[in-house]
Amino acid sequence: MRILIVADSMMAAEVIRRELRHSSCQVIGFVGGRDICAMTVARHRPDVIVVDDGRDDATLGHLRAVRTAAPAAKVVLLTANMDGARLAEASAAGADAALAKTVAHASLGLLLREVACGNVFHAFAPARPRGPQHETVSTLTPRELEILSLVAQGASNSRIAGTLWVTEQTVKFHLSNVYRKLGVANRTQASHYAHLNGLLHPTSLAGADGDSPLPVAA
Repeated sequence: MRILIVADSMMAAEVIRRELRHSSCQVIGFVGGRDICAMTVARHRPDVIVVDDGRDDATLGHLRAVRTAAPAAKVVLLTANMDGARLAEASAAGADAALAKTVAHASLGLLLREVACGNVFHAFAPARPRGPQHETVSTLTPRELEILSLVAQGASNSRIAGTLWVTEQTVKFHLSNVYRKLGVANRTQASHYAHLNGLLHPTSLAGADGDSPLPVAA
């Protein structure tokens, strides 16, 4: 079974790799950094992608990116936060399963294999409403929808600004309007709303600076 690790740092990926060294799993590489390179993920053709839960916004963006890049792979979130609402967001972003970081080291490889074989299923609790929606989504302008879609794809404010040829301050201004209209507090909740309600726009992220290759360590 071929496993690709996605983490914010090489150190975090190495911890996971060590936990798998006595299993029959083959760790084929590590993808890290702020933006996931879809071509790198697809090229490795992993059976399972383990996403280490780091920063909230980055983790959900990583899940969405690897799900798109490797639709046939099983995506497993390794997290210290097993809250139902958080797991529902992870599921909506593309996770097939979630494992607690407190799981016994010797069991990690076995659990990943069971997920890969389709022997594990868990229906995550639906995310709880985060607050009232003061205005309907129909009040979003075309530009706000465009920015919301890019946020839902995991793009940072600076990358959105480069893609749309506007300033970061303009992006922040539009995002504040999006949060207010959707009744959400941050980009994570806005991204979750966009995925659940089909608000993704076909804007490409490659127009700003391209997909930078990320470090891969076999």
